[in-house]
Amino acid sequence: MWIPTQDEAVEMYARFLAACHRSSAGGYARGNAEKLLAKGDFEGYAVWNRVADALEVREVRDKAESVTPLS
Repeated sequence: MWIPTQDEAVEMYARFLAACHRSSAGGYARGNAEKLLAKGDFEGYAVWNRVADALEVREVRDKAESVTPLS
């Protein structure tokens, strides 16, 4: 049975949120992180921030790939 690592789970959830929430996915993830921090769930806060970070990296990468060089 395959059990994903935390890194794999973060990336999978980032892809899921990007598909469902498009450009608001990062804000959704950061919002969840802040809610968990307010409740004292520091581990949940850290994981949701990792998801938001992964979404930001994907967004930057996608924008860079969509830029065509001038020839």
